[in-house]
Amino acid sequence: METPLLEDSSPALKLSSLIAICGLLFFAFLGIRDLWDIDEGMHAAMAQTMLLSGDWVTPVFNGEAFFDKPALFNWLGAISFKVFGFTEFAARLPAAIAGLGCVILVWQLGRQLYGERAGFLAGLILATSLEFIILSRVVQYDIPFTFFVTLALFCFAKGLLSEGDRRFYFLGMYAATALAVLTKGPLGAVLTGLVIFTYLISTRRLALLKEMQILPGIVVFLIIVTPWFVLMERANDGYLEYFIFKQHFANFLGGDGAMKPRHPEPFYYYLPILLAGLLPWSALLPQSIARGWTVKRQGDGGLSRFLVIWVIATFIFCSAATSKLSTYLLPVFPACALLMACYLNDFIDSPRSTARRGMIIGLACWLAPIVLLAAYAIPNDPWTYWNHRSGVVWQDFELFVVLFSALLLTTLLLITFRKNVAAITSFAITGPVLAFFILFVMVPGVNPYKGAKEISLQLDYILNDNQKIPMYGQMLDSALFYTGRDAQMIHGKENLERYLDSATRRYVLIRSRARTEAETFKGNYHVIFRVGNKAIVSNQPSKTH
Repeated sequence: METPLLEDSSPALKLSSLIAICGLLFFAFLGIRDLWDIDEGMHAAMAQTMLLSGDWVTPVFNGEAFFDKPALFNWLGAISFKVFGFTEFAARLPAAIAGLGCVILVWQLGRQLYGERAGFLAGLILATSLEFIILSRVVQYDIPFTFFVTLALFCFAKGLLSEGDRRFYFLGMYAATALAVLTKGPLGAVLTGLVIFTYLISTRRLALLKEMQILPGIVVFLIIVTPWFVLMERANDGYLEYFIFKQHFANFLGGDGAMKPRHPEPFYYYLPILLAGLLPWSALLPQSIARGWTVKRQGDGGLSRFLVIWVIATFIFCSAATSKLSTYLLPVFPACALLMACYLNDFIDSPRSTARRGMIIGLACWLAPIVLLAAYAIPNDPWTYWNHRSGVVWQDFELFVVLFSALLLTTLLLITFRKNVAAITSFAITGPVLAFFILFVMVPGVNPYKGAKEISLQLDYILNDNQKIPMYGQMLDSALFYTGRDAQMIHGKENLERYLDSATRRYVLIRSRARTEAETFKGNYHVIFRVGNKAIVSNQPSKTH
């Protein structure tokens, strides 16, 4: 099977095609929706505060120093705001650029390990994986962190393959690791070190440590990392103790003396997360990992096993942590894309019955639960519940399930009937089709429930200058970004009653769940403005009434 793009095109055309695909998937319509609570609004508000205050050392959220993450991601956001203004597009731009960077790194490493076609396939797989598309379009640390971890491991791999430039690449590995640490903390060094040393031990190549520029590399690492941490400790006494020991090591280990895990999940949590995040390509993942470990290839320097270790070591490490979120596993996506591209490349060269059978079984294993979900969704309609909680229209979700099932079934049939080019095309369009279905069909209904732009701007108009936003219940962090104000949090019904029990007019911004609770408190209140599941509540009727 041959197509001009896969077989005959130049590396420059392949790279240009990948950039164009990323431009559509990561950058197009980047500002079409509001910033969502939680996290997007918080990260944007911190970058906004950093730019306006001129304090580029201490991240600040809601008037208080924010110690949970380093400052690099805030710097990127502040620079983007400086260039493009305080817009949703500017807030999300650093993540989109980092997503593109990951795709380019995967393309470059894939073409050196397995050839030009495999490099293109690796970039295509990563760019069109469902979760990777979504996270490249949101204001979160995970994509930039994944980029720097990938860059560090990319430099290590290039160092193994390029003896003449080995020193340069290994020093680049330390620099990229330092940037990962400045993005999300010690985890950047832990993940890269874990993958590299596990590989060296498992392949009995510890002698390579002598060539890895350890002492110069540590100097490079410290030159990049130390200045900010020193300045941060000087500005905030006790920061390093909290950040390193409480926020990271104790929180990872759990148990007595540790902070309570913020996101406790069972050990097996990441298995369905990985398979779902890599959709639809995850139908190739198990066999790709197995083949990457067992098959020896000329020219790859043993790095197929390195990719497998990258996936497995990171997966086990994240699974062992007491706090888990779906986005934490993102650093394994580039390695998974490379392994699946290698497997698919071999399939194109030699479409054996065993490889075809494995792809069919993988797709069938995904199609079966989707069909079961559709069978449940159609007769059972919890529309009121989901619409009240998040604005999800159940009929839209049913359409999503049907569309997903149709795409998987189409790919399955194409592989079964040996239409390999069409099957790869069907694979490649599934993630983007689902992502844009979510963006244009589901997001407009969800946007008023997840964002607070309209209602916060209304409240900003009502409140006096320099007045904080009174909020009851969970913080609506995007309101801080859109208004440039801090929040005055009110916790508990008694405190809410006390705040509204005043002769002067007072306002409170309340979410749906909290507002339902507030309906039971003593006294009267008036809903001044309502959007989605949020309302502006006052102790006096609207002036227009």
